[in-house]
Amino acid sequence: MAYGNRIAYQAAAAADVVVKAAPGRLYGVIIGADVASSVIEISDSATDGDGNIKIKLAGSALMTANNGGLYFGPEGIAFDNGIAADITLQSDVTFIYS
Repeated sequence: MAYGNRIAYQAAAAADVVVKAAPGRLYGVIIGADVASSVIEISDSATDGDGNIKIKLAGSALMTANNGGLYFGPEGIAFDNGIAADITLQSDVTFIYS
Protein backbone atom coordinates (compact mmCIF):
# COMPACT_ATOMS: atom_id res chain seq x y z
CA MET A 1 0.00 0.00 0.00
CA ALA A 2 1.19 3.50 -0.70
CA TYR A 3 -0.07 5.23 2.44
CA GLY A 4 3.12 5.31 4.50
CA ASN A 5 1.71 2.47 6.55
CA ARG A 6 3.44 0.60 9.31
CA ILE A 7 2.93 -2.96 10.39
CA ALA A 8 2.81 -4.48 13.86
CA TYR A 9 3.06 -8.25 14.26
CA GLN A 10 1.78 -10.06 17.35
CA ALA A 11 2.97 -13.67 17.54
CA ALA A 12 0.85 -14.88 20.47
CA ALA A 13 -2.41 -14.13 22.24
CA ALA A 14 -2.13 -11.26 24.71
CA ALA A 15 -4.14 -8.59 26.50
CA ASP A 16 -3.65 -4.87 25.96
CA VAL A 17 -1.43 -5.09 22.87
CA VAL A 18 -0.57 -1.49 21.95
CA VAL A 19 -0.37 -1.15 18.19
CA LYS A 20 -0.08 2.66 18.31
CA ALA A 21 -0.11 4.82 21.45
CA ALA A 22 -1.35 7.92 19.62
CA PRO A 23 -4.18 8.77 17.20
CA GLY A 24 -3.98 6.82 13.96
CA ARG A 25 -5.74 4.86 11.26
CA LEU A 26 -6.14 1.10 10.89
CA TYR A 27 -6.04 -0.14 7.30
CA GLY A 28 -6.11 -3.88 7.75
CA VAL A 29 -5.65 -6.95 9.91
CA ILE A 30 -3.93 -10.11 8.63
CA ILE A 31 -4.75 -13.32 10.48
CA GLY A 32 -1.89 -15.74 9.87
CA ALA A 33 -3.14 -18.83 11.69
CA ASP A 34 -6.51 -20.51 11.97
CA VAL A 35 -7.19 -20.94 15.70
CA ALA A 36 -10.47 -22.34 17.04
CA SER A 37 -12.59 -20.08 19.28
CA SER A 38 -10.30 -17.08 18.91
CA VAL A 39 -11.35 -13.47 19.55
CA ILE A 40 -9.71 -10.20 18.52
CA GLU A 41 -11.01 -6.94 20.04
CA ILE A 42 -9.53 -3.71 18.65
CA SER A 43 -10.09 -0.59 20.74
CA ASP A 44 -9.75 3.16 20.36
CA SER A 45 -7.27 3.42 23.21
CA ALA A 46 -3.57 4.04 23.68
CA THR A 47 -3.34 1.46 26.48
CA ASP A 48 -6.41 -0.77 26.91
CA GLY A 49 -7.37 -3.50 24.42
CA ASP A 50 -10.97 -3.72 25.61
CA GLY A 51 -11.54 -0.15 26.80
CA ASN A 52 -13.42 1.31 23.82
CA ILE A 53 -13.98 -1.51 21.34
CA LYS A 54 -14.44 -0.44 17.71
CA ILE A 55 -13.91 -3.83 16.03
CA LYS A 56 -14.55 -7.33 17.36
CA LEU A 57 -13.67 -10.42 15.37
CA ALA A 58 -14.74 -13.75 16.79
CA GLY A 59 -15.24 -17.25 15.55
CA SER A 60 -13.69 -20.61 15.08
CA ALA A 61 -12.33 -19.87 11.61
CA LEU A 62 -11.30 -16.21 11.37
CA MET A 63 -8.54 -16.92 8.89
CA THR A 64 -10.59 -18.93 6.41
CA ALA A 65 -13.78 -16.89 6.82
CA ASN A 66 -11.94 -13.66 6.01
CA ASN A 67 -9.46 -15.07 3.48
CA GLY A 68 -6.66 -14.45 5.95
CA GLY A 69 -7.27 -10.77 6.48
CA LEU A 70 -9.45 -7.70 6.50
CA TYR A 71 -8.82 -4.56 4.46
CA PHE A 72 -10.57 -1.34 5.47
CA GLY A 73 -9.94 0.66 2.29
CA PRO A 74 -7.58 3.52 1.46
CA GLU A 75 -9.13 5.78 4.11
CA GLY A 76 -8.85 3.18 6.87
CA ILE A 77 -10.67 3.48 10.18
CA ALA A 78 -9.83 6.45 12.41
CA PHE A 79 -8.78 5.85 16.01
CA ASP A 80 -8.80 9.11 17.99
CA ASN A 81 -6.81 7.94 21.02
CA GLY A 82 -4.64 5.08 19.79
CA ILE A 83 -4.93 1.49 18.59
CA ALA A 84 -4.85 -1.34 21.12
CA ALA A 85 -6.10 -4.93 21.02
CA ASP A 86 -7.03 -7.85 23.21
CA ILE A 87 -6.18 -11.08 21.41
CA THR A 88 -7.65 -14.25 22.93
CA LEU A 89 -6.36 -17.65 21.76
CA GLN A 90 -5.33 -16.20 18.37
CA SER A 91 -1.73 -16.23 17.19
CA ASP A 92 0.02 -14.60 14.24
CA VAL A 93 -1.90 -11.32 13.85
CA THR A 94 -0.53 -8.41 11.83
CA PHE A 95 -1.99 -4.91 12.00
CA ILE A 96 -1.51 -2.43 9.14
CA TYR A 97 -1.78 1.14 10.42
CA SER A 98 -0.49 4.68 10.20
